[in-house]
Amino acid sequence: MSWVTGVHLAAAVLAVVTCLGLLTRRERLQGSTRFLFWATVGTVPWTLSVTLVKAEGIHPWHQMLWFPSIAFSGGAMLLWAGCFARYDWRPSNGLVAMWLGVPALMLALRVLWGLPSRDPLFVANTVYSFGVLVVMTVWVSQRANDPVPLVRTIARGFLATSIVILIAEAFRLNVTDIVASLVLALLAATTLVASDRLRVRPSPDVLIDDLGALLFVFDHDQRLVDLNAPARLFYTLRGSDPPERGSLGAELLGTDLGTVDAILVELRAGTDLVRFSGYVQRLPSHGTPSRGWVCLLRRSSLAAAEGSPRSSRLAVMNRLPAYDPDTRVLSARSFDQALASAAAYPRAGSIPATALVLEAEDQTALAQAARAVSASWEHRLETVAVGRCGELRLALVARDVSQEALGAWAEQVLDETRVRLVTRSGTVEHAPALVDAALGEIDAGRRRPRPT
Repeated sequence: MSWVTGVHLAAAVLAVVTCLGLLTRRERLQGSTRFLFWATVGTVPWTLSVTLVKAEGIHPWHQMLWFPSIAFSGGAMLLWAGCFARYDWRPSNGLVAMWLGVPALMLALRVLWGLPSRDPLFVANTVYSFGVLVVMTVWVSQRANDPVPLVRTIARGFLATSIVILIAEAFRLNVTDIVASLVLALLAATTLVASDRLRVRPSPDVLIDDLGALLFVFDHDQRLVDLNAPARLFYTLRGSDPPERGSLGAELLGTDLGTVDAILVELRAGTDLVRFSGYVQRLPSHGTPSRGWVCLLRRSSLAAAEGSPRSSRLAVMNRLPAYDPDTRVLSARSFDQALASAAAYPRAGSIPATALVLEAEDQTALAQAARAVSASWEHRLETVAVGRCGELRLALVARDVSQEALGAWAEQVLDETRVRLVTRSGTVEHAPALVDAALGEIDAGRRRPRPT
């Protein structure tokens, strides 16, 4: 056996060891690690095919698995690159179909067409593999300036490796399988040792918008008393300490709180200067702190803040949850907005949901039912929204809760002598329609004549 054959055989052994290492890790294979494993699995027949060719020459059936395994491994690496480069990324059905379908089609053509298929498959595999390599490199290079040194090293090393592969293939050196085995082994070892450091973190701006408004509370002297978690996180994610208690509002926000209603400010955190718009509200004498100030801010553009103060204030308030003062749940408008937002979630069509709509006989019964529903459901992760949907009506939409379970809870907790209950089940995508259907049943029941 020549030393060239031995090197390719060693690459095959390395690929097998890498597969076993990923299989024996404590955590279940998921996310990018799953695609890394399948890319390594595809590398095993790839390297063995090259080894046989180097040892015995091109046999009529040595290339049976060669091209399909290259396509399979390259497709899996492309999906790994997507997970590595983008936060909360999941491959589309089209990408998964391409990953599995292209190698299956190559294998079928090789078996059914026979030896004449080798040259066309060689051309098709070359075009496909280089296309996948280019896209993969573009995705991975997006993290070349990541704050984590290890991630920067991987991204830049991947870019350099892709260039080496292109040059080597241009000279027909046939060493790509060796490089692939080494790269996958290094990535697998890094994943086993420091998987948490490789995860993509959400953009600070996106995370702040997801968490909600920044809230600053000042006392009557306009000195900072407290700030909410999104405000603290705004500074922390930018490597800066949150402002200390006692900081002057004029220094923090650049204006006298007593002279403004709507406000446009630029907050500095670390090296970032971020524009926010919001409004300032004076607290009553019995508030906490007494006669203090509350400043509520959301990210804004300059164009949105150039309108009238009333328009700016309404624009900010329309993006915040508005709670009904009588029941302490979402108002009808905010409830509709919450359902529409949940229905627009990309995977809402695959998440089961149940809607519970109740109608009370009077305001007292409605308030009691609202307290019971809020106490049991507002803090739960399954809850999509709880809000008003009519003068004496209240609705709850929960995900991953069966219609039977929600109905049983309502019968046990709510006073059915004073409220009427209707449930509907479907998916989060159809949550608004579920509530409408339940309301329609209630209306139909009210129109139905009572038996005498």
